Amino acid sequence: MTTSEPRVVLAARGAPEILRREEVGAVVTRAWTLYHGPPGATLEVALLGEVEHTRLHRELLGDPAPTDVMAIPYRDPDLWGEILVNADCAARAAAARGVRVRDEALLYVVHGALHLLGFDDRSANAAAAMRAAEARVLGREEFPLRA
Repeated sequence: MTTSEPRVVLAARGAPEILRREEVGAVVTRAWTLYHGPPGATLEVALLGEVEHTRLHRELLGDPAPTDVMAIPYRDPDLWGEILVNADCAARAAAARGVRVRDEALLYVVHGALHLLGFDDRSANAAAAMRAAEARVLGREEFPLRA
């Protein structure tokens, strides 16, 4: 790791370990490189079960509905942000779309990293830009990123 790369901490809390630290680090580093993330920032990526993920979604963002991923920005070099992945949601979505759970979860990690880098997906144009950035980070021109 060079000092310009982010430091990625991976934790599986109440969820299956469907991702390896190396692959998570690789996609976050690619997002950081392509979209000019702050050098040496620390990020935590946590795989959570749906119950805990939904509880945190309600407590942190005021929304009681389940969601696939949350990006919590701190903007502090010691902890730039957290990416909280709903592992159960990834498993269901992967089965429905016919992709590997690992690929779906990596998509969520990339999506969260892009949010931490300032991407927004609240409008149709912003969502299209987010999808294009996801594909670019994942190195896929034609990737079924979202239904």
